[in-house]
Amino acid sequence: MMKTRIAEIIRRHRRFDIISHEGPDADAVGSSRGLAFGLLALGKQVRLLYPTQVPASLELTAAPRGDMPGEAEVTLLVDVSGRSLLGDLVPKGTTVVIDHHKSNAGFGDVWWVEPGMSSASEMVYELLSELGAPVDATIATNLYMGIFGDTGGFMHANTTPRVFAIAHELCRAGADPHFIAYRMKKCRSLGYFQLLSLVMERLTIQDRVYGSYLTEHDMIRLGARAEDTAGLVEEMASVAHAELSILLKELDAETVHCSMRSKDTRGALLTAQAFGGGGHDRAAGFVSQGRVRDLMIEVIEEGVKWAHTA
Repeated sequence: MMKTRIAEIIRRHRRFDIISHEGPDADAVGSSRGLAFGLLALGKQVRLLYPTQVPASLELTAAPRGDMPGEAEVTLLVDVSGRSLLGDLVPKGTTVVIDHHKSNAGFGDVWWVEPGMSSASEMVYELLSELGAPVDATIATNLYMGIFGDTGGFMHANTTPRVFAIAHELCRAGADPHFIAYRMKKCRSLGYFQLLSLVMERLTIQDRVYGSYLTEHDMIRLGARAEDTAGLVEEMASVAHAELSILLKELDAETVHCSMRSKDTRGALLTAQAFGGGGHDRAAGFVSQGRVRDLMIEVIEEGVKWAHTA
């Protein structure tokens, strides 16, 4: 079993880099920090790296502080479905992938890919249990945040009895479910709501496919931060008749990021794959060169092909 093999790799080595994906979300931060704190508790040396900055809204605990002289013997890529998500970061030593995205075909030297798990945080919980690492309140808070984020607050179809059992154990270990839910759901910035107003005003609707966009100019004009866009596509997906929701965001003058959510079909993943992206059946995305207005109709038309596919 890959979990057991990875645990053995961790036992045999001392120096570790832990890297998650660019634009880190709740699961990326929760799983990577939870794993870092767990390895530190086992006496390992750990360096935690992200290709882009962690949003302030996900700083529910202090970051782990590790001092590691020299290069890592092992790099643990957590919640990373492909090398393109590492930005300019280059893994050192043996590369181990811990991920739950269905589109991940496996890469690196060793990979543990479990699409049936809700989140990378659930996988890290399993790995720490395999290692016999103590789960304190700090680890529990980060892992609970990751699970809460990737299950949509325990609303998505990946919310299983096992997820509830792990959440229960994390609460027993010190995670505060009210604090975490409040910080993630009830502390939105004004910029978030300004952007949401723009997104809803610009909706293009075609055969239950809902699409919208944000330009680089929008972000500058409103003084919005990248983290203010987190959760916007989920709001679009909450519209009663939207089967597939598509949000295009300009990252810069030449690059567009697309996030998609589908309710009852694999439409999100199949549409994302048509543009070289990936993810999960109902939550997926891609990055493309171009401008949002040029891509919008093309992505919506592709989405219509897949929105009602079982």
